[in-house]
Amino acid sequence: MTETKKKKLPIFWILYILFGLLLIGFWIYVLSYVNRCLIAYESSQPEHVIQAFVKRLENGEVEELFSFSSTQNRFEDIDLAKKRYIDGLSGSDITYEKAPGNYNAQEPSYDLYVKDDHIATVTLQETASTPLMFILAAQEWDVLSAVPILEVPQNSITVCIPDTYTLTVNGIPADQRELTGREWDMEQFQYSAEYVTVPKLVEYRITDLFDTPEVEIRDAYGNNMAYTEENGVIQVSDFASMQMDAELADYVLQNAIDYSNFFSRDLEGCRASVEPISHMFPENSYYLELADNYRKHDMWMYSSHHAPAFSNEKVSDYVRYSEDLFSCSVYFEKNMVLISTGAKRVDVTNTRFYYAKLDDRWVIVDMQTILE
Repeated sequence: MTETKKKKLPIFWILYILFGLLLIGFWIYVLSYVNRCLIAYESSQPEHVIQAFVKRLENGEVEELFSFSSTQNRFEDIDLAKKRYIDGLSGSDITYEKAPGNYNAQEPSYDLYVKDDHIATVTLQETASTPLMFILAAQEWDVLSAVPILEVPQNSITVCIPDTYTLTVNGIPADQRELTGREWDMEQFQYSAEYVTVPKLVEYRITDLFDTPEVEIRDAYGNNMAYTEENGVIQVSDFASMQMDAELADYVLQNAIDYSNFFSRDLEGCRASVEPISHMFPENSYYLELADNYRKHDMWMYSSHHAPAFSNEKVSDYVRYSEDLFSCSVYFEKNMVLISTGAKRVDVTNTRFYYAKLDDRWVIVDMQTILE
């Protein structure tokens, strides 16, 4: 019996040791597998994709990572916004954090920052998932979307010009989309407006500009107009002078001389009626009414004099507002010698005449004295 036990003991220990080695090997395998699973799980976390994205961004791969669609206004090219965005990232450290309120495990979103400035939002998408052990999975990710957060434009302009003018901003014409709907009558056309369509002041508003824009304003005849600007408000209320046709200038000058002669009793037929000057004005003109009242009540008081002589006649500052309206300045000196005393008298006319085209003829619709 004793000898038999002595022979069995070595076999038991050998088996025991083998079992122990197998058990150790098993646990080494299990631990190794778990370790590999944990490493695979950790490596598959979406943060690694974001870190790689950020690294590329810091290396200047902006255009490869982002798509820039358009600016918030139609007067600036997207390249300007893109350049400003790229310049803002140059040399900067970029951080990220999971976007607040994002609970989609298959499409997590991350906000990217330069200091405290939000520069982009990146959303990932799970493309594959490999089970690990019982509860874990190794995931693969792609960038679903990368949206750059562009700088908020701070510049804007307001432009107030006659409605017959055209406005160009950075080479692009403004149109009805930029009009605010505000408009104002122009004082110089108060009486002309009774007969023809006259220019009004209108307001354009252009916002969301990155830079101060290049503004060009032209009148209805293509003249480039100078403008004033103060605190982002551009205004043009002047009109460009043009070359006047000689025949039209002679017509305007003769009308002004005849009108002056009517009031000094030097125009034939003026004592009887306003017929000698009626062709200059529209029917039922306010100016004809004034002239008729003067003829009836005050003309007799005008000092008697010899036939007048005119000097320094000048027609200037011709402005064409439309095909039916223009104005010009008329200047002349009317030299008279009084019959009773022989004294010399000089009457100066310095007036801006407004002419409208009615029934295919030019007539005076307003007169404004020029004060020097």
